[in-house]
Amino acid sequence: MSIPVIQDLSIVLNAPDHNSTLLTPEFLTGTGIIPADWELTRPPVINTRASQIVFNNGVTLLAQPGAIIFSQTLPEEGTNDVAIPEIARKYASTLSNLNYQAVDINSKRFVPFEDQPDGARQYITETLLAPGSWKDLTNEPVQASINLVYPIKNRQLRLAIAEAKLQRPDDEPISTVLFAGSFPHLIEGDTPESRLKSLIAAIGNWQTDLTAFQKLLDTRFQIPLLKNETGDRSEVES
Repeated sequence: MSIPVIQDLSIVLNAPDHNSTLLTPEFLTGTGIIPADWELTRPPVINTRASQIVFNNGVTLLAQPGAIIFSQTLPEEGTNDVAIPEIARKYASTLSNLNYQAVDINSKRFVPFEDQPDGARQYITETLLAPGSWKDLTNEPVQASINLVYPIKNRQLRLAIAEAKLQRPDDEPISTVLFAGSFPHLIEGDTPESRLKSLIAAIGNWQTDLTAFQKLLDTRFQIPLLKNETGDRSEVES
C-alpha cells in the first residue's frame, strides 16, 4: 500500500499581547468559535507558556507567546471541509482588542519516498541542485535544505525544502521531502476597526495562497509521486 502525500494548512495570527491561557475548550465553545459537539483527541494543555487543543477532526489550536496557530490536515478530496479559516476569523473577531500585527498563511506538503531510504536526500541534492564538487567533501552523503522567496503579485511566498521522516506506527520511518510555504500578510489600518477588517481580509486569502503554493509544486518541481507530475508550465497564479 503506497503512502499518500500529506498536506497541512495553518493560519497564524501574530499578536504580542495575546495570553495563551485564554485558549480553552470552554472559551471556544462558549463564544461559538467552535461547535459544541467537537470532541477532543486528548486532554488540552493550558498554561502561560503554551496552550494546545487537538480535536479528533484534525483541527489543532496552539497558543504560543505572540501567536495563535490554527492548523488542519487537508482532506484528499478538496478544501470544502477546511474549517480553520472560519475559526480564525471568529477568534479574531471575538478578541478584536488584541494588537494583531500580521497573518501568516502556511502550507506544508510531505512527499514520501516509500522503499527508497535515501530518496528525499537524493531528490534534493540530485534533482533540485546541480551536480558539482560541493557534494564531495567527505565519503558521507551531504544533507541539504533549500530556502526560496517567490514574489507573487502583491505578496511573497517563502518556500523551504528539507528532508524529513514520516513515522508509521510499528514500522520504520519513511524518507520524506517537506515543502513548507508561507505567505505573510501585514495588518494595516489606523483604527481597531480598520485593522480588524485588514486581518479578516488576510485570512480570506487562504485559498488563493494555498492554490498558489500547490500550483508551484505541481508545475515547477519534479516530484515523482504527484499524480500530475508532468503538469503544465503555466504561471503559478492565474
